Amino acid sequence: MSDTLERLKQLIQSQHQLDTSGVTLETGLADAGLDSLAVAELLFSIEESFGVDLGDVAPDAVPATMGELVQLIDHHTSVS
Repeated sequence: MSDTLERLKQLIQSQHQLDTSGVTLETGLADAGLDSLAVAELLFSIEESFGVDLGDVAPDAVPATMGELVQLIDHHTSVS
C-alpha cells in the first residue's frame, strides 16, 4: 500500500504543485489541499496513471482520506 501512496503523492505534486511531504494515509483530501474540482481531476489522472477504471465510483462516494483513496486504487488494481 505504501507504494500506491507514494505514487499518489507524486501525482498530486506534479498535477497540483502541492507539497505532499507531510501527507499520510490519515490525511484528508481537503487537508492535502485538494478541493472538489481538484479531486475530480485527480480521479481522471489516477485512471490514466494506474491503469484502472474508477467510473463506478459514485460522486458522493469519493474517498475522504488518502488512505481511503489508496484502498480504492488498490482494490481496482487487483480487480483489473
